[in-house]
Amino acid sequence: MALPRSRKQRLHILGSRFHKWLALCVGIQVLLWMGSGVIMSWLKIEHVRSEHVIARTPEVLPTDAPLPSWLADDGALVSVTMRAVNGRSVIEVRRRDGATALHDPFSGRLLSQLPARMASEIAQAAWKGAPTKVQAISPVRTPVGTEYAGPFPAWQVTFADPGRTRLYIDMSSGAVLAARSDTWRFFDFVWGLHIMDWTQRDRINSWWLFLFALGGTAITLSGFVLLANRFPRLRGIRRRR
Repeated sequence: MALPRSRKQRLHILGSRFHKWLALCVGIQVLLWMGSGVIMSWLKIEHVRSEHVIARTPEVLPTDAPLPSWLADDGALVSVTMRAVNGRSVIEVRRRDGATALHDPFSGRLLSQLPARMASEIAQAAWKGAPTKVQAISPVRTPVGTEYAGPFPAWQVTFADPGRTRLYIDMSSGAVLAARSDTWRFFDFVWGLHIMDWTQRDRINSWWLFLFALGGTAITLSGFVLLANRFPRLRGIRRRR
């Protein structure tokens, strides 16, 4: 005949069941956290950013000359820089409203927006990987999934390399804004699993993440409580033996 259980025993059994079911629900996401963390640590960040095949640093030409005669300082200028774009000297003008434009350094002729041909040449000049060619080029004026979110307008230049690398080049300044490859896309997917943001990839404080993190904390604390409650029982078994 089974002896009636005490209130403490019933609470211990109830706590054990809660601990097991909560661990089953949260355990899958914990596995995704750990697995995605291992994958992201294993991938080389230089390959994720395509730094091994793309040179992004713009070529800035030294100059101490005053403002060109055709450029009037109306108080809205932020910077005036002499640069080289595709082997050609240009002046990059940035204004307080965020606008950027390229001008011919001698005549002041506006060179922006850059045509597709020049964007393709800029992309090929930035490429430093194994020889390949530009497969496609298209304008971008709206976000491209999680791959590119601005600034706009920009050119999307797709290479014919195995990694399907895409460069996003600013139409106004000719700057390489982003480089995306299959490695980056895989990393982006894993990052979404890690932070539980499957759409935007930039929210690290979603309710899903908060609830699962809270569940993981509850599992740990309840496990310690259950372990502490087992100590007197273990000592009693040893004494009887």
